[in-house]
Amino acid sequence: MGPDIASPSVWRGEEERSPGGQIFLTKGAALLFLAVALERLTCTTPDPDLWGYMAFGRLFWQTGGFPYRDVFAYLPTLNPWVYHEWLTGVLLYPLYESAGAPGLQVLKYVLGLAAVALIYLTARLRGATPLAAILSLVLVQPFLGVGYSPVRAQIFTYAFFALTLYLLERARNTGRWLALWILIPLQVIWANLHGGFLAGLGLLALYALGEGLSRRPFLFYLPVFLTAALATALNPYGLEYWRYLAAALSMPRPEITEWVSAYQAWGKGMFFREFLIFFLVAAFALFLSVRVRWRELTPFLALGLTFILGVKHLRHQVFFFILTGAYLAVPLTRYLTLMQADPKLQALGKIGRRLGWPWPALLLAGGLAYYGYLIAAPGPLSFRLPSLPPPPGKTAMYYPTGAVAFIQEHKLSGNLLTDFDWGEYLIWTLAPRCRVSLDGRFETVYPADICQEYFAFIYARPGWRQFLAKYPPDLILVDCRSRICRLLQDEPGWRQVYQDAGSALFRRLP
Repeated sequence: MGPDIASPSVWRGEEERSPGGQIFLTKGAALLFLAVALERLTCTTPDPDLWGYMAFGRLFWQTGGFPYRDVFAYLPTLNPWVYHEWLTGVLLYPLYESAGAPGLQVLKYVLGLAAVALIYLTARLRGATPLAAILSLVLVQPFLGVGYSPVRAQIFTYAFFALTLYLLERARNTGRWLALWILIPLQVIWANLHGGFLAGLGLLALYALGEGLSRRPFLFYLPVFLTAALATALNPYGLEYWRYLAAALSMPRPEITEWVSAYQAWGKGMFFREFLIFFLVAAFALFLSVRVRWRELTPFLALGLTFILGVKHLRHQVFFFILTGAYLAVPLTRYLTLMQADPKLQALGKIGRRLGWPWPALLLAGGLAYYGYLIAAPGPLSFRLPSLPPPPGKTAMYYPTGAVAFIQEHKLSGNLLTDFDWGEYLIWTLAPRCRVSLDGRFETVYPADICQEYFAFIYARPGWRQFLAKYPPDLILVDCRSRICRLLQDEPGWRQVYQDAGSALFRRLP
């Protein structure tokens, strides 16, 4: 099986003996990574889900009661409305009201950097050198760009997942098992912020399984797992929450882009770069584990499962990246040690010493200046609502701001049938004047058959007129480039009253 190179004792003493040049390299790499991480976090286009959170929060704070029934949609809805992100909305709405977009953006930066810090601390706890831990973070930094658009409930999930990993590794490497009980209150908070709490329970179960199969201490994981799972019932919906989750996890979502698989993305030309990076990181992790004979069953189980989930759905790749950043730093430490013994690398090191420190310092300064410009240019604490659609073949969010202004200016109201991605924004801006059709809250609000009928209309599938007859709207707001828009332009009983580069608004004739 080879030595257990995950044990800190394998590297203790060696990891801190760094020559002056390596110290400079470590500090320089840390500064450059911090700049890259901040640049990855500077997205200023709000995710559509943000408006749904805040609409719930506004309803919660203004009515003084907990909303168990949906009031925003005109289509048939589930009863009760199990909104697993309810606490996110309750927290974000007053923050936005008091501090605006900067308040939400700062929260995103804090939680993003907290996840990064926890990955680094986990790698160091496992015995990685500072340089290897930083290089491992550089390898997996794409997760910041994929997972931290402003401001989704997932920002809590990723931070809590990284914290769960740190606590599990701390117990595993030091034997301080009592600290695992922190996971109980953490799970209660997490379950009310986002359904991603299941990732934390899954990681805890994998540690119990992996350590048991490795004949290492594992019994303490079991009562913690059981108690943590039971504690998630402390939510406004009780066991109904778990019934919702069981249905939601098995629900197909072919029309929602973040749920596409690697195969679907390849066929549609979507997210090619994201999946390419994902597979390259996985290939490098495999190469490194073979090269240094890394043999740890528990990390292999966790990485293997999250890799499979990442292949199935884009949104799950972040968990694989977080685990890779923490786990891979130790075999990378060993690999860097092997590389230092390479005669070619030694000759390169001699050349570097002759050149002296100004050249790497100059490159570092150039990199910091470049990423500093990328951070400052978009106004990193603001929100930007693009109204123009992306070029053909590109996928990017844009908002029907012009159409919303038209509706407000002309005091239009009633049932508003709209594109899926815009529904929550319209809830935020037009409620209670308008009630919307399907929106990003999706399975939390709408029955599965309603979802299928809705997408049949939006994508102009056979029988699309049946949806109009069955659930008659007063207004229709759709992508002006879509097939359904062209069909509505010739549809009796409807008149187009507004159009811009990205959206078209139709009104039912009296």
